[in-house]
Amino acid sequence: MSYYCDFDSAAAAIDGMLRELVREQFGDMPRGELDAIREFVFRDFMHYLATRAGIYYWRRFSERKARQALCIYIERMWGRLWDIASEWFALWKIKWNQRVRLVFSDDEFKRVTQSVKWANGLESVMKKIDMSELRLFVIANLVRNGEVAGVEQIAEYLIRDELNALVERAGPEKTLEMYKTGQLTARLLQRISSLRKVPDPLLLLKFDFGRTTP
Repeated sequence: MSYYCDFDSAAAAIDGMLRELVREQFGDMPRGELDAIREFVFRDFMHYLATRAGIYYWRRFSERKARQALCIYIERMWGRLWDIASEWFALWKIKWNQRVRLVFSDDEFKRVTQSVKWANGLESVMKKIDMSELRLFVIANLVRNGEVAGVEQIAEYLIRDELNALVERAGPEKTLEMYKTGQLTARLLQRISSLRKVPDPLLLLKFDFGRTTP
């Protein structure tokens, strides 16, 4: 017997719940920044729920099936969801303050990021890797290790930074071989585990007229 769950309605209900939590904690923040915070909170919490439900550990990930599974999970947990969200949000706020650095001008943003150099061949390697699967793997393990704020952006940074280091040291072909044999994911797990010892920000956000640039 099949059961259809309206994911959009479930997501809208979650969004309303989280907006209330954000309003309580960040109500005096300027409108543009507040909107950006709400978007991060919503996406981070949905990743948290999906990880908690075990969805990101599927061998063959299907977005359509994942949305249904997450929707059903939300419905089943609805009676406890406010308590779950409140507890999660308390940790999220701590991690947001720890991991995110805000800048408000193009000059400051360029000054911080201009030293970043990417290896030749990095983009070609990334095109040959299942980046979607790798991102979900990293996001799930970030959440399991208590990193719950800005997980999409931090996952992207960790993957790109690790690949960049491997391409520079071993070259594109060897890097792809390390990906296929699981050595890349093992290195990423070590990076994630080591974050507990890193107190510094991992994510730079530039606020500009209500828009954010990771």
